[in-house]
Amino acid sequence: MSNNEIEFVNGLYFQEPSENAPQFVKGKLSIHRDKLLQWLNQTGATNNQGYINCDIKVARSGKPYIAVDNWVPNKGQQQPHTPQQQPQTPTAPQQEISANSGNFDGGEVPF
Repeated sequence: MSNNEIEFVNGLYFQEPSENAPQFVKGKLSIHRDKLLQWLNQTGATNNQGYINCDIKVARSGKPYIAVDNWVPNKGQQQPHTPQQQPQTPTAPQQEISANSGNFDGGEVPF
């Protein structure tokens, strides 16, 4: 697939927050498990580190969608750095934190 073609992530859907949602809610992801697993098993979109990078975009109709970011740098070209992106440098493995692991203190939750 060329860099100009849009590859949709089948089974992963984004919805804008409802009017009544708190300001810190930026959207909602819905996953259709079977469709997403089938797409993941068929796609060749992973990068050399095993990731599939995606962008949340808005169609001309105003409807949001998720597309694979299949940008590949040319030799000698570095990836454009935006404020939202962190430079990819090797780091020590981070401990997985979840509400069920006992390691979750809720300090970053805005409520």
